[in-house]
Amino acid sequence: MKFRNLLLIIFLAVTFQAEAQQPTLLPQFTFYKLDGKAFSNSDIKQGKKNLFILFDCTCEHCQRESKNLNANYARFKDVNIYMITMDEAFIIPQFFNSYAKGLDAKPNVLVLQDKKRLFIPTFLPKQYPAMYLYSPAGKLLMYQSGDGGIKKMLTVVGK
Repeated sequence: MKFRNLLLIIFLAVTFQAEAQQPTLLPQFTFYKLDGKAFSNSDIKQGKKNLFILFDCTCEHCQRESKNLNANYARFKDVNIYMITMDEAFIIPQFFNSYAKGLDAKPNVLVLQDKKRLFIPTFLPKQYPAMYLYSPAGKLLMYQSGDGGIKKMLTVVGK
């Protein structure tokens, strides 16, 4: 019984440590556009900062942060914005119509589905929404999660 408890403690410690450390370089990924076509690192538009946002359509924090992003869109117009969700395609337009009308139609915004559920084990977010701002070279500039992330991103986006 003691050996089993020790294994559990080690597992939890390793899991907690992994969650606490964000990848410092943009990880390899494959997500899917709403038309079902694959989108990976090689498809990123070059020469701009890249903002990856993991959101859930039913998450109140995600709803508020998307609304805030939409309200401050002018400050993000020179950033590639990739909004990733594990939600089904049918609910996604309703999310944008309700909380960030027109954001998903902006030329630098791409909504992607994480159909294989790889975002969480690859990017290691702590909570929804999770926001990762990367330099054009793929270096992590800022990670934020939960409420207030867009406001904090504003301090780094223009630099």
